[in-house]
Amino acid sequence: MLKNLTDYDGSLESLSRPLMVLVEYSMDEQGRMTVQNDTANWYRFIDMTQQAETLFRFVEQTINIELVEELAFLANYDQTKKAIQDVVDMPDRKIDLFIQACLQNNGRLSDQKRASHFDFLSDEEVSRMEEAIRSAYGNGDPKAP
Repeated sequence: MLKNLTDYDGSLESLSRPLMVLVEYSMDEQGRMTVQNDTANWYRFIDMTQQAETLFRFVEQTINIELVEELAFLANYDQTKKAIQDVVDMPDRKIDLFIQACLQNNGRLSDQKRASHFDFLSDEEVSRMEEAIRSAYGNGDPKAP
């Protein structure tokens, strides 16, 4: 829904706009609305077809696109982690930090991150580990194959 706020708003407004023409209301100083006419019948049997169809599209997009991207990311992450472990033995949290730092910097470890967290690694080890990340994610884009 957050990626398609226009569609989400449109589905809500398709229900609320026609009703707002029929509802007599007033607002007080605190922004509270008071409905002055009988509106119960308008809400009793609402046609929610457009809202259901919009929700279906959101769920379909989540399953067919976002979930697929997330699974691909996780598969790449596991492969990258294994490739880094083949280069150097270090704790998982350090490997995770290395991957995250490289992904945030176009597939390369910044000098600052290296100095503050990975000064124990040789130039060759860093280079091989960065190459593993670029191999899995291109230039650090987590969605790249």
